[in-house]
Amino acid sequence: MRLTCKLLHLMPAYVLVFLSVCLAAPGPQTLTRRAGLLWAFGAIRTSSNPPKIEPVSTQMVLSSGDKLKIMIEITKTCFVYVIHKDTQGNLTLLFPYSIKQFDTDYQTARKYYAPKADGWFQLDNTTGKETFYLIASDQRLLDIEYTYQQYTSSLRSEKQNLAEQMISKLDRITQTHLNSSDGVMPEDEHYAMRGFERATGADPMDVTQLAREISFDAIYSETFTIDHR
Repeated sequence: MRLTCKLLHLMPAYVLVFLSVCLAAPGPQTLTRRAGLLWAFGAIRTSSNPPKIEPVSTQMVLSSGDKLKIMIEITKTCFVYVIHKDTQGNLTLLFPYSIKQFDTDYQTARKYYAPKADGWFQLDNTTGKETFYLIASDQRLLDIEYTYQQYTSSLRSEKQNLAEQMISKLDRITQTHLNSSDGVMPEDEHYAMRGFERATGADPMDVTQLAREISFDAIYSETFTIDHR
């Protein structure tokens, strides 16, 4: 009988401990991404009347004379690369403007445009597939940087091989990390190179209106293929 009374006496203490543990246990945690940016990629078709800007999708048909512009704003520290592959397989780094920019002029909460300022890229008469690689990483992709620097400084006879190496690396990243983010579309969403020529003058269209937020861990990748006709 004495043992039974002891157990009954201790039971409230056990219950109190159990409730304390339950209350202290963490509930569902909100996932906080370590890196992020605002991204806008817009096009203006020469055939549209009146002219209007529209978001560039991952698969899109555009015509010679149509215009393109990119806006990037770093919201949480990350390293963004935008690389263009033209119809002949030639590569151009659209952003950063040079690899050195990461060490000299690369800030959060600042808008960067490609091309800079009020300029737009304009599709010329060289038709075919135009591919744009967007890759963002919480760390610098030194292998990509090194390969691209090799490509730009190489002899013409070596460029094709280095371009293929570069594209292979980009495709590998894309296949592994494609759309690995919490990208959000806007609410109303329903350098001289082959294929481009610099548009003269400024358009009244603001590409930032198309900006969507991309947040991610490690690496984010997205590829845009334009059927340039």
